[in-house]
Amino acid sequence: MSIVFNTVAKPGGSLCNLSCKYCFYLDKPRGQRVMSDDVLETYIRRVIDDTPSSEVSFCWQGGEPTLCGLSFYQKVVRLQQRYANGKTIYNSLQTNGVLINEEWAAFFAQHQFLIGISIDGPQVVHDHYRKTPSGRASFSRVVNAIRLLQVNDVEFNTLTVVNDASCRHGNAIYHFLTQELESKHLQFIPIVEPLAQKSAAFFDVIWQ
Repeated sequence: MSIVFNTVAKPGGSLCNLSCKYCFYLDKPRGQRVMSDDVLETYIRRVIDDTPSSEVSFCWQGGEPTLCGLSFYQKVVRLQQRYANGKTIYNSLQTNGVLINEEWAAFFAQHQFLIGISIDGPQVVHDHYRKTPSGRASFSRVVNAIRLLQVNDVEFNTLTVVNDASCRHGNAIYHFLTQELESKHLQFIPIVEPLAQKSAAFFDVIWQ
């Protein structure tokens, strides 16, 4: 049986362009640096070389990984191609979607990235917590990012935080994600402290 070696990197650390009130990164120091070229090259080369299987999976997270810039991921792909040595390389990226435009979507399509989009549900639910540092809503930009991914045939899934603003709207959220956004793979992360009981209520509704 072939084992796919999967690594997770946060090349921009906790850097983010949103200020979601429930995020555990809010207390982290700002102004962190993006992973240097030397570290990136060493990381990619070592992961590929040290992987015993013929398939290698890279996962890029944050913070917000798109803040590293599109050129960073273009460099990622070039380095992976340089050191692949016949192995099959997979990339996934978890993003809030705010910076995704046509150029990003085309790049993801060309290089077959799997994209995880963070969205908490319909606008009234999503924008309750997921706002910019200046307090602006993010919903419309996230939905626009998803539409761009769909137009470019980029595989995506959705990641939804279950919180006190959403836990009583399970049916509406599920319908929105599966019918309006056409998400085929849904992930839910409950905020379990101090909202454990309310989060559990959400799943009681979903799985009835």
